[in-house]
Amino acid sequence: MKHILLAILLISFTHIASAEDQAQESLSSPQATMKTFMKAMVKIKNDQGITENNYTKAISTFNINPQRKISDSVANQYADQLIRVIDKIKLVKYDQIPLNIHAIWYFDKRVANNKKLEISISKFGNYWLFTPDTFSSLDDYLDILQNNKNIEGITTVKLVSDQIRGKLSDAMLDRGFLLENWQWPALLIILIIAFFFQMLVQMIVSYLLNHYSKLIQESSNYRLQKAIRPLSKMIFFFTVMKFIPLLDFSIELNAIVDRSLIILMSFMSVWLAHRIIDLLSYLFTQKAQETETKFDDILIPLITKTAFVVTYVIGALVVLKSFTIDITSLIAGLGIGGLAFAFAAKDTLANFFGSIMLVLDRPFDIGDIITAGDIEGVVDEVGFRSTRIRTFNDSVITISNGELMNRSIDNKGKRRFRRLVTTLGVEYDTPPAKIEAFCEGVRQIILEHRWTKKDSFFVYFSNFGDSSLNIELKVSWETEDYARELAERHRLLIDILRLAKELEIGFAFPTQTVHLFNEAKVAQKDLTEKYFEEGIEKAKKVVEKPLTLKNPRSNGKDKEQFGDNDIGL
Repeated sequence: MKHILLAILLISFTHIASAEDQAQESLSSPQATMKTFMKAMVKIKNDQGITENNYTKAISTFNINPQRKISDSVANQYADQLIRVIDKIKLVKYDQIPLNIHAIWYFDKRVANNKKLEISISKFGNYWLFTPDTFSSLDDYLDILQNNKNIEGITTVKLVSDQIRGKLSDAMLDRGFLLENWQWPALLIILIIAFFFQMLVQMIVSYLLNHYSKLIQESSNYRLQKAIRPLSKMIFFFTVMKFIPLLDFSIELNAIVDRSLIILMSFMSVWLAHRIIDLLSYLFTQKAQETETKFDDILIPLITKTAFVVTYVIGALVVLKSFTIDITSLIAGLGIGGLAFAFAAKDTLANFFGSIMLVLDRPFDIGDIITAGDIEGVVDEVGFRSTRIRTFNDSVITISNGELMNRSIDNKGKRRFRRLVTTLGVEYDTPPAKIEAFCEGVRQIILEHRWTKKDSFFVYFSNFGDSSLNIELKVSWETEDYARELAERHRLLIDILRLAKELEIGFAFPTQTVHLFNEAKVAQKDLTEKYFEEGIEKAKKVVEKPLTLKNPRSNGKDKEQFGDNDIGL
């Protein structure tokens, strides 16, 4: 295995070295460079080999101004224009081109219209290449030589524009505003064709997605059309870009138009990515609403916002590149300044990792009631940087995820049951028998209520208060619904009040009573047994006649809680 890997590496290095040697050999002198260019263009004239590969070979001999980064279509036009100029000037004789020279070599050099024109080859690094002055002179050369014929025996490059020009009158060939007269209607035809392709692609994609994608069928057609619109615009600009070279604009104008279309397509690609993320987010949000778990309610918005950030960052680099800005140095600069950036943005990074921890640990879900420090409310939204909590006053508190993860979070939404701890204070003159009967009656009420925990409640006379005999009540309801908790608490307390009324027990409030000494002793009959049984019976009677209406405003749809047997006293 080791030998096989070494062999593969050796072959790869050999192939790379061989390619570099061939490139250096084909551009090793003015003669070699001219020969490389001419052979590639002859193959293009005679339709030999792969046209794109031949253009690539010809373009490899160019040294175009590095500040003017051009597309392949503009570079191909440079090649076509250069060979047309050379074919009109003189026959290329390789033996008259030097193999070794210390200065620049001129194929042609002249002055026309007070401009210095030249076709020259100079050494750049290890290679001999056509100079930038050569390409800046091409438009003027073509104007001067437009009436000249090719050197005898030389075939010209077959361009569509030349064939069109050969069939037009002189009036159509005249140059008006920016373009020749025939180029304006030709440009209009190209725009119409591009618009037709745009509409065709939009209809085909819409049809395929609507008929063959189950996920898309369940989505909003409006959002689908919004996602397809930037794609159709990209098709429009792409079509125009492919047909524009056929009009044979001047190199300068063609470079401007080509660069403008590339910039527009870059913006369209960012727009398309944004629309696709928006559509997918909407689809998955709809799916998440159908599931019982709330984990996806947090995960989908977080992934969506992260995807938007990544899209905008990559989109910005794409747009900058379309403006011919060197993004490699920018990326390298980001790598070098990564440490300083991380230090400056440590709070943002802390919030980002806090968001990740919120997703992984899941301390709460959307809709949970939480208490975090002095903040209490319902979790409304978990974002890329912060979490929004809606308080019970209906205000919204925004807290950064990094700070939130450093707080103790009391998630009341995760409670398996809801608990009530309270003290029932009865009057001091209440007989012990009535207190016992009252406590037993409350126990019976708790046992009769549907949602109370039957294995975990406490009703006991606990202590002597300052102004009351205190009965401690602890009871829990097996429900996760806050509305049901309030309704059940209301129901229980109302039943306790009714039981106290039935037993003639009064609830105490802070008072001061003056007792006068009376020697007369009133005989007290032992009513313990009587009141104990009476407490049970009256508790059952109270439970059978609930005070709560059949459809309470707080939770009218909870039929499990309030059935058809409620009589609504």
